Formats: sequence, C-alpha cells, structure tokens
Amino acid sequence: MTSTPLRSAARAVAHRPPFALALVLALLAPLLTPANALAQTPDAARVEVDLEGPARFQLGDDPAWADPDLDDGDWDAVEVPYNNHPAFDDHDGFGWYRVSFDLPAEADGANLVAALGFVDDADEAYLNGVLIGRSGSFPPNANSQWFEQRLYPVPADAPVYGGRNVLALRVYDLSGAGGWYQGPLGIYSKDVLRERVYGIDAEPADAATTTAVDRLLRRQRAALAAGDVELYLDTLHEDYVHDGHDRDRQARRLQRWVDDSGGRLELRDTEVEVLVDVDGRLLVDTNRAVTGTRDGAPHDFRERQQEFLVLDPDTMTELGNRSRFFRDTVESELEVPGEVRDREYVVYLPPSYYTADEHDFPVVYLLHGINGGSREWEPRDFGARLDALYTDDGLAESIVVMPDGESLWYSDWDHTRWRTMFVEELVPQVDAEYRTLDQREFRGLSGVSMGGFGAFSLGWSFPELFSSIASHMGSLTFAGGSGNPTPVNLVQDLDADLLDSSTYFFDACEDDDYNFDNGVRTLSSRMTERGIEHTAVVYAEGRHNDDCWLPRIADSFGMHSAHVRANGLVEPAPPAAQRPWACTGAGDVAFADDPRVELTCLVELGLVAGYPDGTYRPALPVSRQQVAAVLTRVLDRLEAPLPAGPSPAARLHDVGILQGTTDGDLALARSITRGQLASLVSRALAFADLPLEAGDPDAFRDLSGGSHDDALAALHAAELLAGYPDGTARAGTTLNRHQLATVLARLVDHLDALDAPDA
Repeated sequence: MTSTPLRSAARAVAHRPPFALALVLALLAPLLTPANALAQTPDAARVEVDLEGPARFQLGDDPAWADPDLDDGDWDAVEVPYNNHPAFDDHDGFGWYRVSFDLPAEADGANLVAALGFVDDADEAYLNGVLIGRSGSFPPNANSQWFEQRLYPVPADAPVYGGRNVLALRVYDLSGAGGWYQGPLGIYSKDVLRERVYGIDAEPADAATTTAVDRLLRRQRAALAAGDVELYLDTLHEDYVHDGHDRDRQARRLQRWVDDSGGRLELRDTEVEVLVDVDGRLLVDTNRAVTGTRDGAPHDFRERQQEFLVLDPDTMTELGNRSRFFRDTVESELEVPGEVRDREYVVYLPPSYYTADEHDFPVVYLLHGINGGSREWEPRDFGARLDALYTDDGLAESIVVMPDGESLWYSDWDHTRWRTMFVEELVPQVDAEYRTLDQREFRGLSGVSMGGFGAFSLGWSFPELFSSIASHMGSLTFAGGSGNPTPVNLVQDLDADLLDSSTYFFDACEDDDYNFDNGVRTLSSRMTERGIEHTAVVYAEGRHNDDCWLPRIADSFGMHSAHVRANGLVEPAPPAAQRPWACTGAGDVAFADDPRVELTCLVELGLVAGYPDGTYRPALPVSRQQVAAVLTRVLDRLEAPLPAGPSPAARLHDVGILQGTTDGDLALARSITRGQLASLVSRALAFADLPLEAGDPDAFRDLSGGSHDDALAALHAAELLAGYPDGTARAGTTLNRHQLATVLARLVDHLDALDAPDA
C-alpha cells in the first residue's frame, strides 16, 4: 500500500530550502580534514554535467549490467527522470537504467557529486562499474527510501576525465509505482550542487571574514568540549532561531547532551566553506556532527550532515535560518523501554508564525503511508503547497507536524511503542516548543493510505486530544496486523456523542489498487446510519497514488480550517485596506536574500511568496507553472473573469493565455524565457481589458521576427521590461526569480497608475 510520491518532471528539489538537511556526508574532499579546519577554496573547475535526457532501461537484474562496456543497444530507450515509469506498473522487482555522458578533462581534481534525484524504492549507483552509493536496501530485507534525495560523492578514481562515462542505476521497486522519478540529475562540483539542489548562488568570502568565522566555529567547539553551554550561547545571536530551536531550546538540548555525555561533547565541522551569497548573506556550508558518550558507549547526538549556518557579519554570531519547514526530533524514553531513541518529525510553520509572534496556531498532524517516512513530504515540496493553501486559498493558518511512523500503523507493538511515544511525548513536545493552541478543538489529524487508518484510529482512541479527522485513500478496512480495530468496525462500537464531537473528511479514487474506495463507502454508510455528519467522496477516476489525493489537499485542510474557525479561532489581523495596487513598503524587508522594497510590496500584495525558510532565492530559474500562479493572482486581483479550474495553469490555458506545445503538453516544469514571459503578460492584460499599446519594433536590436517580438516591444513601451545594456532583449534567455520580481513590480506600478478596480 505504498503512498507513491509526486512523480513530477519538475525539478522541485532544486527549490527545496537550504535548511533541508542533505545526506552528502563529508566525502567531498579528504576525510582527514581536522575538525573545524576551514576548507581551502582552490581554483577548481566548475563542473555541471546534465544527466537528464536519453537513457537505456531494462527490467531484471544482472551485476554485469554495471559494466561500462556492456552493449545496451537492445534495451528500451527512455528519458530520465521518468515520471510514473509504466514498466513498474505491474512489476515489483529490479530494473536498471544506464546513462552515457562525457566528462570534461578539466574536471580532474574537482570534488564531484552525482546528484541522482529520487528513486522508488531502493537503488545502487555505479559509475564506470564502481559502486558510488546506495539508498534503501534490497531483498531479503528490502527497505524503501523513495523519499530520500540521492547525493553520492564521486570517488576520484571512478570517472574518465576527457572521455565517455557510464552511470548505471540498479533500482528495486517494492510495490506500486517505481523507478527513477525525479531530478535534478547531474554530475556537479560543490558550487554547482549548492545552486542546483539548494538554490544558493554564492562566492567564497574574503580571507578576513573566513578567519573570523574560523574563530567562531572554534569557540563553539571549545565550549562544548568544556561542557559550558553558556559559553556556547555567547556565539548565538540574541534573535537566533534555527530549525525550530531558539536560544532557550538550544541551551536545554545541549545541556541534556552534556549531562548524558559526562560533561563534554565533541563538535566537528568538516569541509567548511565560508560564503557570501548574491544578496550579501554570510553563510557557512559545513558537514556538522556532535558526538559524545551515552551510558559509557560512544554516541552520535547529531549525526554528520550538511548544514548551512547563517551568520550576522556585524556581531559574528550565528543568526539561524528562521526556517518554516524543517526536521525536528523527540528524544523518546517510552518508545523502546530502557532506551533513549530519537524519533524524527517534520514541522511546517505557517506564513505568519514569525511576524505574528504573539499569536498561537492550530495544529494538524499529517500521517504518511506505508513504506514512507517523515521526509517524504520534502520531494513533494509540501511546504510550498501548504503556503499556497494559507496565502492563496485563504485557509486558517495552522502548524503542520509530520511524524515518522515507518510502517508501524501508528500503533504500539511488542518491539516498539510508537503510539505511546506519539501521545505522551511527541504531542506534548510540540505544544511546549511551538506556539500551539493546545485544546482538542484546535488539533486535527490527516492521513494518507496507512496514515488514513492512523488518523481515525488515533482520533477516536484519544478524543480528548483531537477533534477533526481527514483521510485520503485511507486504509479503513485493514489495520495492518496492529491488533487495533479498523475504522469501519470501530464506528459501530463507539459512543454516538464521541463520534459526533469531531468533524470528518475522507476520500478515495474509484480504481484504488487496494479497493480502499469500498472502505470509504462502508464507513460513510455506517456513519450515516448513526447520524454522524461527514464528508465522503469517491472520485470517478484514479488509482492509489499521489494523483488521486495530492490535488485535493485543499479539501481536507479546508475541513480543518472550517472546523477551527467554527470553534472560535482568533486569526492574525489581515493587512489594513488600501488601494488595490498600493503597498506601504514599511517594516522589515520580506527576504534577507533579496531585500528590495519592491519585493516586500509584492509580498504585501500577495503576488509572490518565498520559501518556507524565509528566503526568496533570486538566482533560481522560474518555471511556467510558477509564472502561471503569479499571473492568476494578478488577474484575480483585477477581478478578470477567469474560469474556475484545478490549477492556475489550467485556468490560464482555458482562456488562451497559457499555450502548450504542439502535442498539447503545457510543459509546466520547463523554465520560462524572457520572451515567453512577455507574451504571457501581454495576453493576460488583454484578457483583463487592459491591453498594452504596440511598441517600437526596433526597441531592441535583436528583434528579428520572433514569435515574442511584439510582446517584448509592447512591454518595453509600457516600461515593464528593460533590455540589457547592449540594447538586446535576449528573448530566449531563461528568466530568474529576481527578474520576475522586477517585471512584476513595474506591472504593479502600471496597474496602480491605471487605478485598477478594487479586489
């Protein structure tokens, strides 16, 4: 019953926030780097080899298929990444992909990483026959890691520099859909990796700054070696917040570790690079670990993982990332009696969390499906999806907590007391560490597949904690051997008043692979017989995958939103009313990595949003899907008669603003060019009865009868688009987020001058 991941060809992971902790483990340079020694930054080659595109594929398994000299000419020709690869629809087992590429000779000596995106479920990667990395595990103890991004350091002796190379990927699919489903895919040097995977465009800091950062990191290391938490706190800014830990919580955690470790800890920072990004932020790229002892044995309190520290250059203290989508842990003493075990969960904080700092928020606990984990929400870019619900769809802002339930059916077992840990440790920790409303009326559960069972089972077992329950394609007739009653049986036995005290939404698709649609019908029928209000939907088309439920999260989260509002939720005050296209531009800048006042205005007007970690990432390219979302917001604000639709892109396509390729594909994941943006803006304004006047065909010296020339000239005449200093428009150049914000800011000025109608 795998809840399959979002199989999008979009490079969503390239937009993942830099605070998401990667699994590149300090193997990008010599392993004998002394702790806290800052890496030198030689004039190494910038390496960016794109692996997306043609590949060969074969079902089956043979170790010889890793051989670079293998003749794979009779294998299937495919394109990778392959979204919903049909070869795995009816095949649970092995398959191999092979990609050939040339590596430039000047790459010799560079620290390289094979960024292989996401694979469902487990894999081994070979470069020219050399094993360079693996994720998950194969039978007989198969384990899925479909939600983990593959970032494999390349051994120096594996590549052929200046010649042909073959990457072979051995894939094992446990169940459901499978394959090499999402990128970005490439062989990258570390600077390119930062840009493509983390969206960070940065250059090495100067020698004086690097030396100052080295002193800071050494101070941190010395403080923990002495067990002096107060001394460590001196290295943190007074406004420090990093992945949900402010100064107080960080102090409590470190003191607990120091006490467990007998009075001292070892902090190791390896492969440290000190950087200044395109907007002047001071960053430290480090592989950080904290080790010590527990019960007399060596213990990793924080396993080595790549991290980006944000520093205040004025005080040379650590500011923290103030992220809104990150991983947290509860140190459980109950899950396995006699042991202290870290149980991970992912936290999403709503857009107003840091600005409305006196406000408390409802909480929704979101439970994943079997063979999944708390990290599966990252490749789905779920933080951005939640932001859209709260900013675009107007739902009541909530904290969302995504616990790691493995395949434990959110139950207690002989070997692990997961449910006990969740109720008695994780939920109380969330209420203690985050600004939650801790009454049952403001606490809900949502689940997918196995998580749907968990939502009903936990909600009905602990009605004093939860009062709204949602399930997408949930397991309502099967309890996974947990010994707990199924929801369809439990509903017959519970007190009617208890059942009536909660709000419900549950759905499935007609062609569910596990017939979970029948569970929806049965549960709905039995709730109706007992007079319990609920919303149950079986959609006419769809199987047991993300395509069934992910487009409908507005329905389940909409139920939670309506529920908390009906129970008297007090929400953060909305911005004061003003002219529809005017903004105050007052207060702090919206994004530290792009502090322009006009961008702050665009945020105030609800036209753009940053990433959940509070960054805008101006250097990232813009996709057609992102532009469609922005233009839809502009047209909605203009009260233009856009039809309803399942997505902004669909709404624009229905009226001819967004046009597809010759085969009808909207190519939403594709990066947009300056010329394409000009045409979209021009058509959008014409649709809103605000057409632009024709421009000078000689406005740019490189206009030569192209399909976007008229639109480029019209935008130039309206002062919406400026050219380059050499007088060119460069219509085919990929647009980045900085340039998009510039055009949008000019468009807002244009509309404000036209006295656009109030939205």
